Amino acid sequence: MKVVVGSRGVMAVLAAVVVLFGGMTVTAQAEPTDPSVPAADCSYPSFCFIKDGEVVDEYHDVTPWQYLPQQLQAPLQVINARHESVWIGDTRGGARCIEPGAIVDLWLVTIDTVRVDDSVECRLT
Repeated sequence: MKVVVGSRGVMAVLAAVVVLFGGMTVTAQAEPTDPSVPAADCSYPSFCFIKDGEVVDEYHDVTPWQYLPQQLQAPLQVINARHESVWIGDTRGGARCIEPGAIVDLWLVTIDTVRVDDSVECRLT
């Protein structure tokens, strides 16, 4: 069986959808690119988490994976002023390497773990 909907039928369906959702629009949002300017001061040998322009957590020493004192919800910025790489983990099980000297804005995650590495390379070993 083939159903053919004319232009009036399509318009009626679209009108029903608009009424159903109250005229709201939904847009997909991509994660912005990394900024080139830090939001707060984070100097060597630190790795810093920045929230609302203030340092909320800071690491100086090489550490294995560890949980943060509290989960950090985006938006936030991470600054790796160290000469080694740092790994961060999110509550969804993802991990991301922050290279030496990098400044990264995070928009759609909640960070709960960190690992300060003793290597320049972003390799989990």
